[in-house]
Amino acid sequence: MAKVDTIQLSDNNFVDIGRENIIGLIVANTHSDTISFDLMLGDPALAGGTDTTDAIFILKSISIQTGSTFIWDDDNVLSGVFEAGSTASVFNTNTNNFESKKGLTFLLRLDTGSTTASVVLRRQ
Repeated sequence: MAKVDTIQLSDNNFVDIGRENIIGLIVANTHSDTISFDLMLGDPALAGGTDTTDAIFILKSISIQTGSTFIWDDDNVLSGVFEAGSTASVFNTNTNNFESKKGLTFLLRLDTGSTTASVVLRRQ
């Protein structure tokens, strides 16, 4: 069964939107100018700030014109990423191996200069 979450974004600080699967995303530009947004995996401690240390961008600087909406259907790329037994790994260039990354969450924000957007997340 699908679940729908909504959020209003109003600045470029990251918002922790949790660990539930994202199976669809709609971002509507409610500002009077072009906006852009980011979706990433990162440490929950990044929420409320703009730092991207050790963040893994999923969508970066997606531009949305005034009066337009961006719709993304992830084709289950992100489904199950936080379920028991699943892992999210990051490539370590020093060891030439993937290393499991624990404690991540989904983070969402508007880019600098973008002031408002309405977001609908379809979740599972």
